[in-house]
Amino acid sequence: MLIRNGTVVDGTGRPAALGDIAVARGRIVEVGKGLRGPAKMVIEAQGQMVCPGFIDVHSHDDLAVLHDHELPYKLLQGVTTTIVGNCGHSVAPVPTDDELRDSLRAYVEPVLGHWDGDASFGYRDIPEYYEVIRSAQQSVNVGALVGHGLLRINVMGFSDRQAAADEIREMQRLLREALEAGALGLSLGLMYTPGCFAHRDELLALAQTVQSYGGVVTSHIRGEGDLLLPSIEEMLSIARESGCAMHISHLKVVGRNNWGTVDRAIQLIRDARSEGLDVTCDGYPYAAGSTTLLSLLPPSALQGGVRGVLERLADPAARRQVHAQLQAQGDGWDNVAYITGWDRVVLTSSPVAKQYERKSIEEIAQILDCAATEAYFRVIEANDGIGTVVIHHMDEGDVESVMSFEYATVGSDGLPSRMGHPHPRLYGTFPRFISKYVRDEGVMSLERGIQKITEFPATRFRLGKRGRIMPEYVADIVILDLEQFSDQATYTDPKRYPTGLSTVLIGGEVAVANGRITDRHPGEFIRRASEE
Repeated sequence: MLIRNGTVVDGTGRPAALGDIAVARGRIVEVGKGLRGPAKMVIEAQGQMVCPGFIDVHSHDDLAVLHDHELPYKLLQGVTTTIVGNCGHSVAPVPTDDELRDSLRAYVEPVLGHWDGDASFGYRDIPEYYEVIRSAQQSVNVGALVGHGLLRINVMGFSDRQAAADEIREMQRLLREALEAGALGLSLGLMYTPGCFAHRDELLALAQTVQSYGGVVTSHIRGEGDLLLPSIEEMLSIARESGCAMHISHLKVVGRNNWGTVDRAIQLIRDARSEGLDVTCDGYPYAAGSTTLLSLLPPSALQGGVRGVLERLADPAARRQVHAQLQAQGDGWDNVAYITGWDRVVLTSSPVAKQYERKSIEEIAQILDCAATEAYFRVIEANDGIGTVVIHHMDEGDVESVMSFEYATVGSDGLPSRMGHPHPRLYGTFPRFISKYVRDEGVMSLERGIQKITEFPATRFRLGKRGRIMPEYVADIVILDLEQFSDQATYTDPKRYPTGLSTVLIGGEVAVANGRITDRHPGEFIRRASEE
């Protein structure tokens, strides 16, 4: 294959240049001007930008990659690699106990999506899950983190207590199994149950295990509002003592009173790097987040998973206690609804009570003629605890600070549910990042912007020879019209594909041609590379 006359942005940060790219056997073999020679296919890229495929470092496509082989909301953004297993959530190892497995499924389904025919849910064996990905004929490449939540549930269920020494050793054994099977590292979800119950000794032991394999620890930290800075300091302390590579997931600050604090968070990371710690982060280019319906509850209310929450709300005394906890900032947890306001919490997926979708909890309270907290409880009960919300709790200036931070990459954090109305980041993260912060607002150069979503994440997550337009590198390549490349997804109409994308190659095969997905499924499972 020969790609001719394109403006090549090679992912390294070097200036863009007109040139040609020759591809053979799935790899880039030559880059230069005026390349000639026999080619089975010639792609004319005149007037278009040619760059490495984008890497979504923070996705929840764990089940989607097995059930939706095209993954159009990724491919049509130019994403060629998606990293799954984030925020402590994954689908392996799933416990053998039927009741515990059902509780787990109910809890993670809002994040990972409901897929018809997935009756058994998840995989008991981590290597088995990775092997299924290899044979799934998916369109995009997949790298996997192992979720800390799954390790803990296997060993301790949803219990709210400190792990004993033998339980920590068993979690380490499961983690080693995943790392030896090719996992990129471990993900923490310290805002979610059961990760929120983990103590320092447990986290440190697991981080030391990851470090011994050269992987990375990613962390959805405990708090992103009033507790943002101490939550980051907790992770820096773990990185300092364990020596592990630490990556803060979707760095942001929530709640109007906290806006601006993100600059101090960024400085904490810079200072840590100056002392030799290997710390990075990612973010998404939106001022609203999205999460599960239950995640707004205090940690004490989450013990026992979904079933525990529903039982607690059915007990009048316990219900009053949770109501009281939601009326003030939490003690040791961020009460996101309190610091944001129920009027800015919008129900986006309500599987049973669909009449409430796209309404804020405050609006639902007015319909039900009750307090906002009570309306929240009733929505939980109506949907058996399953559902998602979008929370408008961030400042655009803070988002820009994260996007421009030199040690930040980009992750969509999209929830691939077929139900409801997802956050537009599922369909629009990468074109929005490029069109808004690079092309239109000039927050950073084109070359730097492309590097942040190609070479930087490929190196950070040890994906091997990906993320650059250079000889010997895997031919994951995107061709697009920079002036036309824009996100179309909105909060009111989120399932819209971007414009301006022409061609996507994955492993040298054409996955998107003339803006349309082909019948090729060239994606690979990417093991953690032992070297670049």
